[in-house]
Amino acid sequence: MSLPDSAGDAAGPGRACRLLLFALLLSLSCGPARAQPGFPLVMNDDRGVSVRMDAAPRRVVSLAPNLTEIVFLLGQEEKLAGVTRYCNYPPRAAALPRVGGIVDPDVEKIIAAGPDLVLCTTDGNPKERIRILEEMGIPCFAVGPQDMAAVFRTIERIGALLGAPGRGVREAAALRVRAERASRAKLDPPPRVLFVVSTSPMIAAGNGTFLDELVRASGGRNAADGFAGRYPRLSVEDLLAASPDIIFVAAMTGVEGFPPSVSRWTEVPAFRTGDVVTLDGDLVTRPGPRMVAALETVAGALSAWKKRNPAARETKGVTR
Repeated sequence: MSLPDSAGDAAGPGRACRLLLFALLLSLSCGPARAQPGFPLVMNDDRGVSVRMDAAPRRVVSLAPNLTEIVFLLGQEEKLAGVTRYCNYPPRAAALPRVGGIVDPDVEKIIAAGPDLVLCTTDGNPKERIRILEEMGIPCFAVGPQDMAAVFRTIERIGALLGAPGRGVREAAALRVRAERASRAKLDPPPRVLFVVSTSPMIAAGNGTFLDELVRASGGRNAADGFAGRYPRLSVEDLLAASPDIIFVAAMTGVEGFPPSVSRWTEVPAFRTGDVVTLDGDLVTRPGPRMVAALETVAGALSAWKKRNPAARETKGVTR
């Protein structure tokens, strides 16, 4: 009998026990763990669950692309025993064993990988499947950073869990310095920026999102801040009302350019001047180390827009 693929299925105890025994033997075959400073370690994850590690893990499964990127940043990629099908950065991640997706991780494959730590996300990974892993004695550390500062803290925490606390602190500190440098530019008046994650239908990043933080930290004003919801769906009338000076498109599978029925509205400043910028969707939407590179990219694009539109510097007392 197979392990469950969904919360409604019953677990197969025979198969589960065999897989757990296999994982235990695999772990033991690596030899006894050496005593390490900082362990045992007990840390609360973003669910509030207390996770205990008696030693630094030797085999880790990552259930989200941003977490895989963090493990690579920390120089701990040799510990990765499995990642999701979406883990494509850095390029070396493509060669790692796959254990399903973000919303559909394969419990059997995860157990067979023999992890002594699973890194998971509070945004996407099914709670029921994580619970199965925890019930089988596999520590699961879940994170869900909601802003850039939380990303930096997550890097430090995962560094400690993996037995590389110093590396985690150093990498986070370096990213903070870069983020502060990219955030120094102040544009007066700030350009109105629309960040869309879908062009048909038109869906924009609203208040409280990572993309909203990128816009504001780069010196822009989120043109979608007057609409309700984190990711409001906009009509053409909404777009005209938002009147963005520049539009960023987070390019992902299925997200293409605006249809002619939308881009023909030259009353929208960004369409009139051609200031529609396509960015790598993975770069700007993953809450991981590359969020700083995304900030630098957005800040550079807004600075370039300002240079192309010097008259904007002289606009005073105008509210659009």
